Amino acid sequence: LILTILIPLKSFSNEIRTNSITFINPPSWLKRVHIDKVRDRIQSKLEWTIRRIEVEYHSNQNQFEKVHSLGKTPSAVTVKTSKIQKIHLGPQVTFKNFDQIFAHELVHVIFAQKYQGSIPRWLEEGFANHLSQKKAVNYLWLSKQNIPKDVTTLEHPFKNSSVGIHLHYTISQALVEMLKKKCDLENLIRLSVERKIEDYIKSYCNITDINKEFKKWIKDKATKN
Repeated sequence: LILTILIPLKSFSNEIRTNSITFINPPSWLKRVHIDKVRDRIQSKLEWTIRRIEVEYHSNQNQFEKVHSLGKTPSAVTVKTSKIQKIHLGPQVTFKNFDQIFAHELVHVIFAQKYQGSIPRWLEEGFANHLSQKKAVNYLWLSKQNIPKDVTTLEHPFKNSSVGIHLHYTISQALVEMLKKKCDLENLIRLSVERKIEDYIKSYCNITDINKEFKKWIKDKATKN
């Protein structure tokens, strides 16, 4: 999940500091080696060394909600501007789900630092889910949902979205799974540093009508399920 606001940098005594991450108020179960393991995996996938960021853990739900104003649904948010990125993790983040959620947010950080807008919002959450190893899409369920005629119109899932939050994430992840099948996903991402990914979806993946292709993809996957 991403949110664009400006947060001033602060100094904290209770922190874990790595060569790229300052982790503020870490829970007792979190160790530096755990942070490094997740960070290294995402950095390797996206071929990028993260420029220093802050990550803050909030053990209190009310405190966590105040930093993003998006209600009770998010478990984590990445606050970003063109110069600053900061990850906030809420109390729903546990030892069990930390790897997936933290990796998801790190994808947003790298997209902000490296790709700077070349990955559109209708794909960004899908990439974050896919690269963080979120459970694969349930296409039988997805085939029964009201999917927008033009998936490229999907904006931020928590702001002015034409579909529900869960459906938005699922559509975006399904689109990324489709792209992985149609072309070399790693190279597609690599190419998109140069210009917007939509151009390469057409030229590199040979997908001229993404909505038509996506509709067929869902139908085929749901049938196989």
